[in-house]
Order: sequence, then structure tokens, then C-alpha cells
Amino acid sequence: MVDQDAPDPKFDAMTSRLLRREALRRAAEELNTTSPLGLEDALARVSAEVTAEALYRREAGARVTASGATDALPSKSGRDRYATA
Repeated sequence: MVDQDAPDPKFDAMTSRLLRREALRRAAEELNTTSPLGLEDALARVSAEVTAEALYRREAGARVTASGATDALPSKSGRDRYATA
């Protein structure tokens, strides 16, 4: 009689491969901007980032000292750290 609980390496390998493939498919679907849902998600992420950046800059601008310092405010994400004048 065959033990039903014995590990089957071929079955385990195939199952792992299929699970990884499905995970990659779902991740790619989320990043796909050609589908309406993917485009909506991408735009929502960009909008959230831009809103957070604007709030940070507004709060930083409110903290500008009374001495009238008008230097450019740093980017929260640090993107303009490498900008050239």
C-alpha cells in the first residue's frame, strides 16, 4: 500500500513553481498600466506621493524663520538633492 502522507518531490516542485508563477503574474498585473485597474492604481500611487510631498513642503514653508530665509525647501524624497542649478 502507498503511504498517502509521504512527500512527493515532483509534486512539491511543481506546486512551488506554480505558486511563484501566480505570484509573479499578480504582481505584474498590479504594475500593468495598460489595464484600467492598473492605470488607476498607478495614478493613485502618484497622486498620494504628490500630495504627501505638497503637505511636507507646506509644513516646511510654515516653519521658515522670521529672518526671511527663502532658500528652496528640500524635497521629502530627496530627489532634488542631485539637481544642478
